[in-house]
Amino acid sequence: MALNLLTTARLKAVAEEDIGTILNDGGGLRGRVRKNRAGDLTVQFEYKYRDGKKYRTSKVEQWPKRSLAEIREIYRSIKTGLAKGEDPIELRKAERLEAQLDQANRLETQRRELERLAFEAANTRTLTDAIYQWEKLELSRRKRGGAEAIRAIKKDIIPALGGMPLADIKRAMLIDQLDRVVERGSLVMANHLFGDLKQFFTYAVARDWIDVHPLAGLTKERIGGRQKERDRYLSDEEITELTERLQSANLLITTEQSIWIMLSTCCRVGELSQARWEDIELEQGEWRIPARNSKNARSHIIYLSEFAKIQFEELHRITAGSNWCIPSRSREAHIDQKSISKQIRDRVRKTSLKGRSNSSGTLLLSGGPWTPHDLRRTGATMMGELGVMGEVIERCLNHVEINKLKRTYQRHELRAEQREAWRLLGDRLELLSTVDPTGNVTVGSFKRA
Repeated sequence: MALNLLTTARLKAVAEEDIGTILNDGGGLRGRVRKNRAGDLTVQFEYKYRDGKKYRTSKVEQWPKRSLAEIREIYRSIKTGLAKGEDPIELRKAERLEAQLDQANRLETQRRELERLAFEAANTRTLTDAIYQWEKLELSRRKRGGAEAIRAIKKDIIPALGGMPLADIKRAMLIDQLDRVVERGSLVMANHLFGDLKQFFTYAVARDWIDVHPLAGLTKERIGGRQKERDRYLSDEEITELTERLQSANLLITTEQSIWIMLSTCCRVGELSQARWEDIELEQGEWRIPARNSKNARSHIIYLSEFAKIQFEELHRITAGSNWCIPSRSREAHIDQKSISKQIRDRVRKTSLKGRSNSSGTLLLSGGPWTPHDLRRTGATMMGELGVMGEVIERCLNHVEINKLKRTYQRHELRAEQREAWRLLGDRLELLSTVDPTGNVTVGSFKRA
């Protein structure tokens, strides 16, 4: 058979209609016209040879990836190998296996190197390093950046265990530190700290920093004990009593107004502490709490009753020069979120603390000590006693519906019902706040002169 029947010019002349055509170069070397994934025309050369009683076909090379001259040279080397008993197909299989083996060896080397680096990192990454990385990558996305969680960890965990390799931290070490928090009487703090540490170590396990969660299987009952759910709320008699006691409590006027606002709106103390005047429309009777200020990061609208509006109007008279409803002393920021709670706590305890208010006991009611959050619970309880439906009360409290199906499909906000609930609550508070201790109703609106 004649050899070298093809030319480069012929190969360059192939067109779409040649796809699938076989171009013979002689001596068993031939090319098949194809189109690659990029849409370009190529010629795949192969060598057809006899192997005993059957024919076999071995791939040679592809044009224009290789020139015609190079393809012929490869063809000749295959023929030479066949003469020596070297089957090109079997050689190609062996080359592929060798390449796969070489790749597997490289991957194994890389795996061992990664294990070595991971081992070194595990032995050099201290608990402090890991906590700070968790703070930066995870806690920073929480509301207020997880400031309280990291403060407690820095106070009670880092000083004792911070310098140790994370991989060496054992359950007993952590429990010892939690027990110290319990021993000083901070059971609730111990439970909060335990919860934050569990979240941190879950994060560490997910990142493969450690193999085993040191606190897995433990519950709060084994640390600070099950926390009793507070059910304290002020009775009607106590609200009347509160009206009288506020006169001698020596509170800031803004704090006194805040107490009545929290009672009549069921807001959280933090939501009121961070409130801006731009969020409140007194004429429309609406207070918009932005998502950044609410506990569950959901915006909320409170429809102000006449009673609540009176309290805000008095507050506005005092603090109108500031952007904040309750500004700090500098008036350039809002009041500290713990300030109102501290003022009330100083006045419900029986004995005063050194360096704190001397008005201890002035706000201690007949039902015992109370907190700002109890005012929120009181308002909700009063709504229920006034006949407001539970679902409406939950909306007034800006609670998230637990049932996911209802949360997804029931979008009705019950705004009219909420407005009526706050009106009923305000009217009731107006009545109770104008009753003197003898049971007589004092004529006049509840507004500071």
